[in-house]
Amino acid sequence: MDAPTARLVRGARDAFLDHGIEATTMADVARAAGVVRQTVYKSVSNRDDLVELAMVQVCEELQARVDAFDHAAYDDLGDRLAEFLASAVEVTAGSGELAALSAALPEERVQSVFAGSRPLEVLIGQSLHPILDAAAATGRLRPGASVDLASRWLQGVLALFLLGEYDDPGRLRRELRRFAVPSVLVD
Repeated sequence: MDAPTARLVRGARDAFLDHGIEATTMADVARAAGVVRQTVYKSVSNRDDLVELAMVQVCEELQARVDAFDHAAYDDLGDRLAEFLASAVEVTAGSGELAALSAALPEERVQSVFAGSRPLEVLIGQSLHPILDAAAATGRLRPGASVDLASRWLQGVLALFLLGEYDDPGRLRRELRRFAVPSVLVD
């Protein structure tokens, strides 16, 4: 996201917080971003586009928290992958702003942001690469899978877990260990 668009989206997020997502007008967004209303319309077609961009921006901010994961704390790649994925789900699911933004869009649009958005794919891929690169280097990556393919697959897996109800950290980790880890790693 270029700097002017990022500033506009930051303004939209501030306006959403102040007025509520549904009640926010493009004039509110323009005021909060310090631009004229026509500038808003040059960048986006409607409020849903702004909500989508806000979701991506929030995810970029959450990325810093996901990237703080301590890879060195786990010797076993399966444990490291499961804990990393659980951490990513917990960080993302714990964002009230992301939840509010997601609730403001039709479900299929939310799924397209989480499961098919190139920015999110890049962010998740960057975070997964240390684990998947280690798996490839040690022969633990599933035969026929590349690091990029495994990363894209796990992005879809994360989307499914993010759309689910996981208020029990133990259950989340068990399910990730049972389903996600063996989908990309071999013993």
